[in-house]
Amino acid sequence: MSMNLHFNQVTSITLIGGGNLMAESALIFAKQGFAVNAIIAPRHIDEPLIGTKATLGEYLAQNDIHFSLISDINQLTSSELAQYTPSGSMAICYGPAWVFKQHVIHAFEYGMYNINPIPIPHYLGGAHYTWQILNQNREGGCVLQMITEQLDQGDIIAKHQFEISASAKTPDDYFVENIEQGLVFIEQLAIDFKNGKAFMSQSYHDTNKNRVYLPRLRTDKQAYINWQWHCDEIISFCRAFSAPYAGAATFANQQELRITQVESIELEHPPMHPFAAGVIIRKLNNEIVVAAVGGFIKITALEPSVYQQLKEGMRLFTPASVLDQAMQYQVVLTAEGFKD
Repeated sequence: MSMNLHFNQVTSITLIGGGNLMAESALIFAKQGFAVNAIIAPRHIDEPLIGTKATLGEYLAQNDIHFSLISDINQLTSSELAQYTPSGSMAICYGPAWVFKQHVIHAFEYGMYNINPIPIPHYLGGAHYTWQILNQNREGGCVLQMITEQLDQGDIIAKHQFEISASAKTPDDYFVENIEQGLVFIEQLAIDFKNGKAFMSQSYHDTNKNRVYLPRLRTDKQAYINWQWHCDEIISFCRAFSAPYAGAATFANQQELRITQVESIELEHPPMHPFAAGVIIRKLNNEIVVAAVGGFIKITALEPSVYQQLKEGMRLFTPASVLDQAMQYQVVLTAEGFKD
């Protein structure tokens, strides 16, 4: 059921989570006159912010934003929560480390909301930009969604839709464009909150039938190249796990190597039989060219020590056992970080 929401009586905003968008949002809301504080889990406090030399904790401190480091917000009693939930308070979350219990949700007078920098209802879950690059998807979105006791099923309060540019090839590229557009969205939200704009909520059930959920990923556990994939699929895979991640992995002479920069290359010779997939057919000028199903892949930006060890005729290969483990691995994330 839709309803009108107003936030002009909000005086205090608690930000919960991490990342660049949350850090910049703190300054935006403070500029509009809101009292701003942040609650941060251990896994977020020391994360580096892209484009700065500071961690999240350092950045907030440098900009006089009060924050608290809390292992589990759900363990706080109502009296302990009271210091973060004064009269006129609301919470806005950015990838929070916790699934909130009822007493936490109800502690904020004007509710709890989540900022999702994804094109809801698509790419719910985790590793959003990696999955989008794998699927060559360029939908962009940023959504303000109510947090309820039903995980990720609260009403949608506001949204901003856009398209990722054709020049974006890596998760970093997607991240930068999403942050830029996300800040445009947050700036407008802050103004609308202050001016008492009426927000018409949209039931999540209206969009739920089109949901696409994909899980979190770990580069060190799952980013292994299957050389039986088509060359275009290998290229998108390598890009999907490149900056800020360590890159896609394979093996040469039983030594693991990481690949971050790749592109398709046309040769005078036509594509080769699948049995040639992974074979280095050219090594020249700090680059190698590798045969793949349906084409050829140029790999650049290899570490000098790695490049020196590679030879023409050598095969890049990922054992089936490694591929099986990568496919079966499931990420488990806690407030402190990866469980394993």
